[in-house]
Amino acid sequence: MNVIMLEILKRLKVEVLPFLRTEDWENPGIGKLIMRALWRWMCRDPRRISFIVHLLIGFLRARTRRKKQEKHIGGNIPIVLAHSPTMQCNYRCVGCYSQGRDDSNELSSDELDTLFREAEELGVSTIVITGGEPFLRSDLVPLMEKHRGLLFVVITNGSLLSPLLAQKIAHSGNIITLVSIEGNEMETQRRRGEGAYQAAIRAMENLKACGVPFGFAATNTRENAATLISEPFINQMIAAGCTLGFFTEYVPCGEHPRYDWVFDRHAREQFHQKVLKLRTQKPLVLVQFPHDEYGKDDLCSAAGIASFHINTQGGVEPCPFSPYAQDNIRQGGLRQACASSFLKSIRSQPALLHRKEYACALFEHEKEIAQLFHSIEKGEEQ
Repeated sequence: MNVIMLEILKRLKVEVLPFLRTEDWENPGIGKLIMRALWRWMCRDPRRISFIVHLLIGFLRARTRRKKQEKHIGGNIPIVLAHSPTMQCNYRCVGCYSQGRDDSNELSSDELDTLFREAEELGVSTIVITGGEPFLRSDLVPLMEKHRGLLFVVITNGSLLSPLLAQKIAHSGNIITLVSIEGNEMETQRRRGEGAYQAAIRAMENLKACGVPFGFAATNTRENAATLISEPFINQMIAAGCTLGFFTEYVPCGEHPRYDWVFDRHAREQFHQKVLKLRTQKPLVLVQFPHDEYGKDDLCSAAGIASFHINTQGGVEPCPFSPYAQDNIRQGGLRQACASSFLKSIRSQPALLHRKEYACALFEHEKEIAQLFHSIEKGEEQ
């Protein structure tokens, strides 16, 4: 046992410590930010080391499998999958991208089980669960717990996150929950509805009581940006027990887009600089999309470069904001999805992966993506 622990500690030193260096807060990458957050969470209670060790072992095994499997399929295997197990939701949030999406014919429990198993076998390390409201599916937490080789990051409105559900999440040992909140009570309820703010705070209280790592998720717009990057709000999230904070810049899609919420370049840069400052001052790790995804080269990592989205019906989409699916995991599984000619065609055109006006490059180039989709559908790809 001592030999095993010594080997684990050696691995921790080699694999984790580089992620914890704080010199680079400008472009650290999402993986490093999450690892820093979890490390801080562990340091508050050393008994939590088992969570970090389990996570590290899972990441190392996934990387080894991913490299091996990529040679077999002759294509990219993403580090991260995004999946929407349901598009049904008990909220009607203003400006939500998911409204109007097909919520029928969801993947069954057996199909979800197969998806998670194939993800483990191929070397995917993390699955981001979005929607819809994921916890409307009662089968979800048991399925995630079953596949402990994966890290699941679940984005929820928190309304269904009871003390019992929080205990189940804690027992799983492989779930990080992000509770959606839009700033203060007025801002949250204006977008999400009456009672949404209190539901989010209660969810955080339940998660904190169980001692699990969790955070908040906020959509930053021109309307709520000042609150989100204010010290009172960040201090409140720290006091609530958040280890992570995810900011996602608003993308004007869905049934009723709010173009008045979209950042201009000046507002975007102001928000980013404030996030960088808060990272150096607060014991809470803040992740900002798209900046931390796009990195120094300002290049989208979706369409199979580092991630893609599996929709509710199993369709393989470049990302949640680009709902075009040429392939489906119900025919061919995840392995065939990774070899998608549609995703490969997007990756072969770097201009489609750069943004200027909006937070999402693929949304910004929607016309070109749609043309490419239809040309492949008709067998006319050049």
